[in-house]
This record gives sequence, structure tokens and C-alpha cells, in this order.
Amino acid sequence: MGQEHKPRVFRSSQERRAEIIEAAFQCLQEYGYAKLTARKIAEHSNIALGHITYHFKDMKEVLVETYRYASMTLFEATQQDLSRSPNSPIDQLRVFLGTGFSKAFLKRDYLRVRIDLWSAALAHDDIAVVERELYERYRSRLTELLRNVAAVRGCGPEKVQPLADTIMATLEGLWLDWERRHNETAIHNGLEGCIALANAMLLEA
Repeated sequence: MGQEHKPRVFRSSQERRAEIIEAAFQCLQEYGYAKLTARKIAEHSNIALGHITYHFKDMKEVLVETYRYASMTLFEATQQDLSRSPNSPIDQLRVFLGTGFSKAFLKRDYLRVRIDLWSAALAHDDIAVVERELYERYRSRLTELLRNVAAVRGCGPEKVQPLADTIMATLEGLWLDWERRHNETAIHNGLEGCIALANAMLLEA
């Protein structure tokens, strides 16, 4: 009997790009940005090196799309949690802030990727553009939720932007603090502090 051959699987260009991006994300978790190479991605995903050079113009583009993938994973999880949360604007705000600090996103490997890609954004303009785009998307959603809180309380919108600035800075500090100390109480206190600040600033006019 002849050797049995497995049917060849054909993937679209979009599917192949997604496969490479997922492999790059996993390699970043394992090796970090400084040691990431196309060869390691190819070995990790068991695909030919030529597929990477065919579907991406260079490693910067791979990093850009991997950054987008990592950030969109958080954004989509946040949207899903919001769709299941109570309708109260302050409860929606609490859920929005909390999703980014759920166990899935506090894993060391995921945080390593985020911090590595933040560093890459300092060195590569293309990555910096995407980082800014995704930051603004997240911040816009936060601002929308804060406006909802202000609206139901009859508070003017002038305090929303300063509050959004403060909360965004606090969230980024909490991620870095978690990477350093892994203190769940500090995370809880920081998030509750954001809610307390929102309650204090968005009082009835």
C-alpha cells in the first residue's frame, strides 16, 4: 500500500496573515521584542519563512499588526463585558475599567507584550501611529462612558476631559505597578479610586 497523504489545506491571504500575527504574538510572549525574528515566528507556527516575507513587507509591519491584535483583544473583551453589564452608567464605567485588569489581561506574558510594544513605539514611527490610534479609541470609549455618567447626574461636560486624562494615566500606572509588585489589593484600590474620583467630580450641577 502506498503512503497515505494528508489533504493539502489552502488558506486565504487574510487567514495566513492572521496565523502569522498570532504566532508573532506568542513569540513576543516567549522571547520579547528585542529577540523577535521572522525565523522564530516561522518555526513557532511551523510555516515557511517565505510566507512571512510574502504577506508582510518587513518585520515592522508584523509588529504593527501584532500590536493591533494585542490591543484589539482587550478592546473586544471590554465591549463584550459592557454588553452583559447593568445599564447604570457608573456600573458600565466600573466594568469598562475592570476588564483590562481581569486575570486574562494581567498574565505576565500578555503584559510583557504590551510593555515591549510600548517600547517599540518609541523606536518605530509606524508602531507609534498604531499605538496612538488604539490609545485614542480606548480613551474615546472611556470619555463616552464618563459623559453618560455626567448626563444622568445633570453635570456639565467640562469636567469629563480632565477626568478622562486622570483615569487614563492611573490605568497605565496600575499596569506597570502590577508588573512590578503583582499586588491585587493595589489594583482594586486603584480602580475604586477611579470610580470615587468620577463620583466626586461628576456631581449634580
